[in-house]
Amino acid sequence: CFYHSGQYDSQDHFAQLDKKLKEHEGGRIPNRLFYLSIPPNIFIDAVRCASLSASSGNGWTRVIVEKPFGRDSESSAALTKALKQYLEEDQIFRIDHYLGKELVENLSVLRFSNLIFEPLWSRQYIRNVQLIFSEDFGTEGRGGYFDNYGIIRDIMQNHLLQILALFAMETPVSLDAEDIRNEKVKVLRSMRPLQLENVVTGQYKSHVRGGVTYP
Repeated sequence: CFYHSGQYDSQDHFAQLDKKLKEHEGGRIPNRLFYLSIPPNIFIDAVRCASLSASSGNGWTRVIVEKPFGRDSESSAALTKALKQYLEEDQIFRIDHYLGKELVENLSVLRFSNLIFEPLWSRQYIRNVQLIFSEDFGTEGRGGYFDNYGIIRDIMQNHLLQILALFAMETPVSLDAEDIRNEKVKVLRSMRPLQLENVVTGQYKSHVRGGVTYP
């Protein structure tokens, strides 16, 4: 394992990374996976440079892009179109890292493989479900990011909706990713759109705490 510093929009820097990777690969057939936990506005530059200067010569090259994938459906479609200038669809993986948390991973097993909970997980036995996302810190240096995307895009439309779908979906044909995804989609399509009068939003104010200025 090593750390290599460079600019996300520099083909020269990615070429240097490519050279260093080849040294470690030792002539083996390499597979390369680029994990982009970066703001969406720099996805394209990073993918362009990685594809043109650091993709695998004779193995596979794949890219993981973290949420949020754009600001809305229009910008999401534009991002996909731009990424496909350099990658095929089966090389692009759009993920929500929250699904990798142990508690979330175990939820499917708890629901569908636990003989105690599985028969009780229905409207006959569950009165309501509340999803509470509570953190003891603020934007913590991410003010610029939140100014552009906000907490609803950052947390609600991905993390919380994913958990809601896992809670509410019907039993999938199997626990394979595609079968689980299909059942999640059914849940999301069956949900009634939120009405504005049922939503309460807040806004951070610029302030100083502990000698640190928060935007």
